This record gives sequence, structure tokens and C-alpha cells, in this order.
Amino acid sequence: MKTLFWRILVILFIVLGGIGAILPGMPTTVFLILAAWAASKGWPQVDEWLLNHPKYGESLRNWRKNGSVTRKVKWIACLMMLGSGILMIFTSAPIWVKIFTDTTMLIVAIWLCLRPEPKDIKDNMIKQEKFDIKDVDVLVDIAKQTLVLPKLKLKFKISTALNGAGEQENSGKTPRGWHTIEQKIGKNTPQNTVFVGRQPTGEIYSSVYADQYPERDWILTRILWLKGLELGKNLGEGVDTYQRYIYIHGTPDINPMGIPLSHGCIRMHNADLIHLFNAIEEGALVYIAEDCEKMSEI
Repeated sequence: MKTLFWRILVILFIVLGGIGAILPGMPTTVFLILAAWAASKGWPQVDEWLLNHPKYGESLRNWRKNGSVTRKVKWIACLMMLGSGILMIFTSAPIWVKIFTDTTMLIVAIWLCLRPEPKDIKDNMIKQEKFDIKDVDVLVDIAKQTLVLPKLKLKFKISTALNGAGEQENSGKTPRGWHTIEQKIGKNTPQNTVFVGRQPTGEIYSSVYADQYPERDWILTRILWLKGLELGKNLGEGVDTYQRYIYIHGTPDINPMGIPLSHGCIRMHNADLIHLFNAIEEGALVYIAEDCEKMSEI
């Protein structure tokens, strides 16, 4: 029943957002933000679809991350509400309806304008020259298929992309260079928890699921969402690690480590991933090297 409740809300907000795309005065993005919020509670597949939407996805991701709204969205929403408010004055609606409607839109417009705007990528970027390999928290070696925590002297076997190393969007490759752990997802969830759209489905992976969905790329147990720190290399349009949804995540323990087999992410066995998850914090500095023996690439 709880899932049904959230899904009804999702449908309602998406319908209202669709109406807003046609009728003036209805703020589409606001309703889609509400739809994404409801979907994150009980419909992970729709949540992922909304966050990846070619037109509205960026605004929804900005809101999800830090409550920010782009200036363009603010202008469009405010102009639509202004136009509707002026039209309302000349309608035959009762005076109290006019006052209530226009006042409500004014309050929404003020609230929207006061929302923070997402910072420019250049403002968010830490300059590469500030990085030093001595400061790295997580060191990934694609050639050796290992993940090392130098400060803690821990080492794990991993599996990176079958397609090799690369940053291009839709390449299916593992990005290189300086990154940070932007988001840790799944704390305290049971081992082998199944994630879809970064949300736990409530399912626990087993051989039954493996037989039922043999081609599925399973994301299990925990997610460490990576963000690139090098503008033009792994940060920015066409090469953005974060927007490519590159994670360090769990995979079925029957999958081999030490062999590149993923679709771009960094796979780990689940017990190792829990150990890693508990050992580092959000903001940890990550370096992904194509070959650590070639230190000239740093």
C-alpha cells in the first residue's frame, strides 16, 4: 500500500507537470521536482528516468543535490506566472479567487527566485595543480585491476570496464584522472541489496534473480558515486563522470575480480565494498590511473 501511495503521487505530479508544459501559469519543473521526490520513495525506475530526462533532468539533479534552480528555469516560471496573473485580472472570476490565485503565484515566484543557483562548473572545480599523489585517499590501477587505500594500507581486487579506459559519454569506459567521492549511498542496507536508480528495491540478490535476469548489470550493497575534478577531461559536457553515473559498486560475488568486465563503473565484491565504504568519507580524493607504473600521467 505504501508503494502504491507513492506511485499515485508520482503519476499525479507528472500529469500536472505535463499540463504545465501546455498551459501558462503551471510551473512544470516544480511539479517534476515533486514527482522525482515521490518516485525516490517508491518508484526507483521512474526516479531514474526523471533524473536522466534530456530536458528536465539537469534541473532535477541540481535540486536533488543542493536545492538549486537554474536562472533560466526561474525566468521561464516567473514569466509564465506573471502572464497568468495579468490574464486572471481580466477574467470574470470572483475577486477572492483573483486575489488568492495571484497572491499564491507571487509567493511561489518569490520562493523560486530565492533558491540558490547551481554554481558554474569552473567555480566548483578544484584546480588540478593543487592535487598531489601523496594526498590521494583511493588509488585505482586499471592495468592491475586493483583499488588501494594508501593511507590505510588496504588493497582490493576490482573489475573496471570491458571497453577499457576513457571519458567519453556513452563509451562504456572507465574514466581516468582525479575524482572525488561525491555521494555515498546505501549505508546500513543488507549485503547484496539490489539497487535500481540508486534506490534499494527491497530485494536481496540470489541465484534465483541471476537465473531470471542473466544479462542484468547488477548494482548491489553500496554505491560510491564518483565526480570528476578535471574540467574538459572528466568534468563537463560530453565527458562528465558524475553525469555518466560512474560508481564504485557491488557486484554478484560469482563475478570474477581482476578482469575488466564492467560497463564503465568499478565493480567490487560485496564484503570488500562494505569495508571500503566504511573506511572513507564523502569528499575523499580518488585517482584512477590507466597504469600506476606510468606516473607521468599524474
